[in-house]
Amino acid sequence: MAGQVCWRCGAALKDVPKPITRLSQCKACRADLHVCRLCKFYNPKLHDRCDNELAEPAREVDIANFCGYFVPKTNAFVDDEKSKSDAAMDELKALFGGGDETKLEIEAEAEKEASSESEYDEAKAKFDSLFKP
Repeated sequence: MAGQVCWRCGAALKDVPKPITRLSQCKACRADLHVCRLCKFYNPKLHDRCDNELAEPAREVDIANFCGYFVPKTNAFVDDEKSKSDAAMDELKALFGGGDETKLEIEAEAEKEASSESEYDEAKAKFDSLFKP
């Protein structure tokens, strides 16, 4: 099964003996490999996080288990370094087809709001100065 990578660090699993057993670990980060997060049936959107109807729901999806329905998948690694705002922006772009100009419009709107807040602060300061003894 060429192309498999560790679910935690993304390191290639070409040197890990196949089939992956309960005791198998990633040689780079020492993460357990016989885990739900590396299985093709893993679906974090589901309540029990498993698409296989016969499998028992796992309590921990990143700790080695005894599931007999485990089938390793190739795209298990998810890069957590991407910020939440970047991920949200990508989702908006996918939904509405916005490009870089959408990001620029959002930034311009934020600057406009900031400048209007400063105008408000100036006006309030002038108002308060009228009634100080």
